[in-house]
Amino acid sequence: MKLFKLSLAAIVAAGALSSVASAASLEEAIKNVDVSGYARYRFDSRNTTTIAAQDTRNAHRFTSDIDFKAALDDNFFGVIGFRYDSVDVSGERAGAQTNVGVNDNGFGEYGQTFNVRQFYLGYTAGNTTVQAGRQVLGTFFTDDMVGTGIKVLNSDISGLTLAAIAFDNLQGNDGDMGTRNLLIGPNGSFDRVYDRNLYGVAAIGSYDPVSFQVWYAALDSVAQLYALDVTLGANLGGADLSLQAQYAGSAMWANNARNSTTAPLGGPGVTMPGTIVTPGAVVPLDDAQFLAVKAGAKAFGFDGSVGYVNINTQGSGGSLISLEDQGAFITAGEDLLDYTLIGADQSIYFVTAGYTFADKVRVGADYVGSRAEERGNYVDAYEAVARVDYKYSKKLNFKTWYSYIDRDNNGDDAKHLRFEARYNF
Repeated sequence: MKLFKLSLAAIVAAGALSSVASAASLEEAIKNVDVSGYARYRFDSRNTTTIAAQDTRNAHRFTSDIDFKAALDDNFFGVIGFRYDSVDVSGERAGAQTNVGVNDNGFGEYGQTFNVRQFYLGYTAGNTTVQAGRQVLGTFFTDDMVGTGIKVLNSDISGLTLAAIAFDNLQGNDGDMGTRNLLIGPNGSFDRVYDRNLYGVAAIGSYDPVSFQVWYAALDSVAQLYALDVTLGANLGGADLSLQAQYAGSAMWANNARNSTTAPLGGPGVTMPGTIVTPGAVVPLDDAQFLAVKAGAKAFGFDGSVGYVNINTQGSGGSLISLEDQGAFITAGEDLLDYTLIGADQSIYFVTAGYTFADKVRVGADYVGSRAEERGNYVDAYEAVARVDYKYSKKLNFKTWYSYIDRDNNGDDAKHLRFEARYNF
């Protein structure tokens, strides 16, 4: 018998060939995989004017969320989601550069340009689904915040979905979370609001012409959050009419928190892993209540809405209504309203209107007025927004808007122009 000696490279090649020969085809591998998500480009130009100075910032942002859902054995399924998020400073400015995964922390939402955003296992039995792992919270009080935990959904009752959640490891570096820099706990503690666990239950129903949501959530040692949303819809003479009412609030467990600032280790221009946290002033915390009403109409290409929002704090301290971004709360405009860190009583009213040409191009405008009572003084502000949206196809959309904010009492005025192109998978 003749023996042959194989080099290491030949052994590796032979193993690879045998693996390829026994592997499933690409078509077979992906036939049970659902792909969803989007790819989006944004250009933002922001100008903030104060008494002392004027600041203009322009930036390109490239974002893509792609989720892959695969059916596994029996009733199990798995989901893995990837996110790419990068911001390039625009203009002839110091630090303007194209960042592709090098010294680029994305947009402050996940800590790096490319990452695994979701990774969880699901199981469905009858009308009950259990999802465990890192996933989008999907609560009334959040927008796209991610956490690690368990979500249970049940729809045994026709038209009604019951939900329960338990999450830890909340995504805390999201720029849409106004309380992210607050330190909770005794002096010397560096626990932040998002370091606490989040628990919640909900009932979501739809019985034509009424739909509703009831939510309760507890952010451990920070606050209890609750919300009731009721929407009534009808069609009269070819016009779609809606009336939406919301009541919500927060009951704070913590009496106070502390502001904080962060800076990279090593100082400016020195690359070292990690950051240093510096505690700041004490911030008293108080309960808050939220009441909003919105009436809308849509007919013959025209659409419009009017609404009123009242926020009442139970003391002079800070509070929150939404944990991250505007959640599912009634809102309008783009930059003026913020429900994640409430510092004063507020009365808000808004009007929106638009017209859509040939089911493709919508031209519209928003007007939002706000009056806040701060230490016995009233601070007025308004935001005016002009919009143009172009629905090129079912999946590809373009939009642009311009926002102008005017604040009284020497507050910051702001201008914000955005162009966006988005493709949904």
